[in-house]
Amino acid sequence: MHDAAKNASPEDAMMIARRRALRRAERFDMVVAATLLVLLIFGWAIRLMPFEQWPRGDFQIALYTRHT
Repeated sequence: MHDAAKNASPEDAMMIARRRALRRAERFDMVVAATLLVLLIFGWAIRLMPFEQWPRGDFQIALYTRHT
């Protein structure tokens, strides 16, 4: 692929660069979409579980209670 880019005409080199940029953008879109999907599923799972059953929930409750 590198040799093809060196020996290509300027128009072909532009097409190769465009294809690479498009592939990079598609990969980035897939990573963002997968991250958002994982966060969506994680948020949905947390809503199904009561607050008292969350791991280390005692510390989270302590944040919102007043210590006198």
